Amino acid sequence: MRKIAWVALGAGIFLAAAAYITETNDLPGAVELRTGGFVGYILIISAIAWFLLRRLYEWDKKAEAPRA
Repeated sequence: MRKIAWVALGAGIFLAAAAYITETNDLPGAVELRTGGFVGYILIISAIAWFLLRRLYEWDKKAEAPRA
């Protein structure tokens, strides 16, 4: 799952950056790439959320470790 999250994060950054660059430079296809940029933002948010939830899970496992 970690590899999938990294790929989603990279793809999201690429899509969002492509949409931003085409929009700011008035390049052709900017309107069509807005949807791709939105999907990119969703991928970024989802990947970061997965990493944060994974970190919370690891912290919880450490906190519940039996202490002798």
